[in-house]
Amino acid sequence: MNSLLPILNQVPSELIIVDTVGIEDSDGSLQVATKYADLVIPYEWTNDFAAARNVGLKRGRGKWFMFLDDDEWFDDVSELITFFNNEKEYSKYGSLSYIRKNYSNIEGTSYSKNIETRCVRLTENTEFKSPIHEYLSPIYIPTKATKVFMHHFGYVGKSLEGKLERNESIMYKELESSPYDMHLWAQLVAGMKKDTKEEREIAFRTAKEGLTNFFSEDNKNPTNKNDAFTLMCYMINIHLIDDNWEEALAIKDKYAREFKQSQYQKCVLDQLIFLTLTSMERFSEANSYLEDYMVNIQWLVAHPSKFVNQSSAYFRDLVSIEMGIKMIVKIFIKALAEKNYRTIIHFARYIPWKDDLDSTVRLLGTVLEALFFENDFKGLQQLHDMLVNNDGQLPDIFGRDIVILKQKDSIDAQKLAVFVAKLNSDDSFVLLQHLLIVRNQGEFEVLLRTLKKKKITCALPNEELFTELINKGIDPAFAIDRISQEDWYQASLAVVHQMSSKKDEIPEFTQKIMNIWPESQRRDSLLQLLYHEFVFSDEILPESIEEQLPFYARSVVNCAKYLYHTELLSGEPSNLLPAETRFAVFLARSLEEQKDGNYSLYFANLRWGLNCYEEAKTIVNHLVKKYQGLETKQQQIAAEMQRLGNQVKAHILDMINQGEKNGVLLMINQLQELLPEDRDIDKLYMLYERL
Repeated sequence: MNSLLPILNQVPSELIIVDTVGIEDSDGSLQVATKYADLVIPYEWTNDFAAARNVGLKRGRGKWFMFLDDDEWFDDVSELITFFNNEKEYSKYGSLSYIRKNYSNIEGTSYSKNIETRCVRLTENTEFKSPIHEYLSPIYIPTKATKVFMHHFGYVGKSLEGKLERNESIMYKELESSPYDMHLWAQLVAGMKKDTKEEREIAFRTAKEGLTNFFSEDNKNPTNKNDAFTLMCYMINIHLIDDNWEEALAIKDKYAREFKQSQYQKCVLDQLIFLTLTSMERFSEANSYLEDYMVNIQWLVAHPSKFVNQSSAYFRDLVSIEMGIKMIVKIFIKALAEKNYRTIIHFARYIPWKDDLDSTVRLLGTVLEALFFENDFKGLQQLHDMLVNNDGQLPDIFGRDIVILKQKDSIDAQKLAVFVAKLNSDDSFVLLQHLLIVRNQGEFEVLLRTLKKKKITCALPNEELFTELINKGIDPAFAIDRISQEDWYQASLAVVHQMSSKKDEIPEFTQKIMNIWPESQRRDSLLQLLYHEFVFSDEILPESIEEQLPFYARSVVNCAKYLYHTELLSGEPSNLLPAETRFAVFLARSLEEQKDGNYSLYFANLRWGLNCYEEAKTIVNHLVKKYQGLETKQQQIAAEMQRLGNQVKAHILDMINQGEKNGVLLMINQLQELLPEDRDIDKLYMLYERL
């Protein structure tokens, strides 16, 4: 009632309440309604929804009539107020529609949406028809399609079992006297369960019985053709669910030509047959149904009043631009697998590029790939012209998809850059592609000045600029300092991703960065990411990783110094630091101890570092095994030296015993250098002195 107050207060109107419960059984709703209503009409319930509504409708005195139930309310009626207070506006229309949200949970997060034409010009002929799932007739056109929406929580927390059984009972009873009422047949089939095969068989037989009645010679006045068409669609849909594809097509062939289909109905049938044909892998035939679907849905979207007038309560979710996009995606997947790029380019014309960002994000890369492989520059220019904004700039997703395509093994990155650079465009990303392909240094400098004037940065999707500047030996700070920390982080990830396909080039690339770009937090954060990509790679030889470990450790520690107090990095690294940072601190210390030959501390720091960062297990294991191998080798060498030394000592003793002094001292001195810890050498010196 409160949601209607703005209308009641600002538009000449009356509120009529039909009470089907009675004062004795009321839960308090009648008392609430009485406070708001101009008229309350008691009505004894007779299982006839149309009759109950007509009691109120026939008492209405206004030019227009609108209705809602006690479990529904409007969110914002300002558009309705504006409409009804403008006679010049409402005199153009015969009906008005709004959106109803049917919630399935009390939180209001799960719901379906219906377009409802529940507001019509009120004439002597206006009435509700059908005892169940009643409808207003006549509904005059054109219809004003509004964005007003109504909340409906009537089904939340309630079982539909009793309601469905009641509704079926009413419809079966009515069909006994009205066997040719297709509205009742369609509503009966729509309300039937279809979860199991047995339930679907019952629904199919019921739909077939209703459709047979419609085409029966005894049906002298076949009306409700839209509902008869719906019965055919339910029969097709049930066969589709059960994978009876040939039977689904047979029903379409038998009945579809009997109906003069509206654009809305064509969309419903196109979608069902499209799904049938794609399930049968008959994609070339499915394409024609997709084509027809997109032509009709685009027409409906362009004519919202017609869309509302043609729509029905059945198969609503099959008729939308979103459904058309889903169908296009299915065709794109198949066409891409078969490298059928012309089909992709053909259906790209139906994608609402500027109006639907989600579709652009999902499909643009596929279309760009198809245009490139077909060398369809005209198509690329047309796509560009559809995507650019008023400032002549493309959406970022265009550049992102081009960069992703360049990283595909099947695509020549340089040729793709040339393809994009041919565009007639002032977009920064397109100009960057020019920069990437020039061979002349003078032209490069001119283009770079142009990009600087446009204040281009390395933020996505222009991360390729960073790589180009580094490779050309140009300090990239001018293209980085102006962007936010978050944008730089995203750009850094993109640069690392570029290098991930050529990891062996990372050491050389990082060296160039350090030579060209002065030390800064942003520089070191990128170096940390690049070195991490290298040293934690399974594709790089352990020996190569070991060579880069000092640079990796230094980059991580340097980056941490910009972010944390130095006290946290000294002594025992604080647990407040990231795990990788603590590992890098211990790694740097262990490498220093190794240089000094302090192997006990070398291993201790490695162990402490591994305790912080389990991901470093492979690296630490390699370092430990390498040392253990060296230690074993040293032991073997020492043993061999000792064996040779013993032979020399025996020879010296023989010489001393024979009183030979010449050359003995030189031999003892050489033995001392080879075996400095051997105490037997001191005895040899003493024996020599006695000679």
